[in-house]
Amino acid sequence: MNRDFLIIHKDVLPPFLAKVVKAVRLLKEENKSVSDVCKELDISRSTFYKYKDRVFELESDFGRKAILSFRVENTVGVLSDIINNISKYEGNILTINQDMPIHNLAYITVMIDAKNMKVSIYELIAILKKTQKVKDVTLVAFE
Repeated sequence: MNRDFLIIHKDVLPPFLAKVVKAVRLLKEENKSVSDVCKELDISRSTFYKYKDRVFELESDFGRKAILSFRVENTVGVLSDIINNISKYEGNILTINQDMPIHNLAYITVMIDAKNMKVSIYELIAILKKTQKVKDVTLVAFE
């Protein structure tokens, strides 16, 4: 289980963090510059850039897409085993990219829709790490 994240009510956080979240939302919804949004919300640009990728609103579709990177032995069936394990827990594979093997190791990147999975993304990673011929699995991004 990953313990890097907390869910905490915004009332106990410094007010600037809620402003950063609002700034990110305004930038997506309106055609304004970062400077304009920061002035409007009375936060510094440095504060915005420091926290913009680290604080989020809890949304119903949060945690939907994950990008996983694999380092595997270059043998027949490894990719098939990975795909079968993801499918077994109802992860929907969106993209697969496999690089050319180097020193008998292949590198694979998989993007999955994890919204309807029967396990958490961290449990899936633990399962995938136990797959035969899989050397390592890394969570690259989680949206």
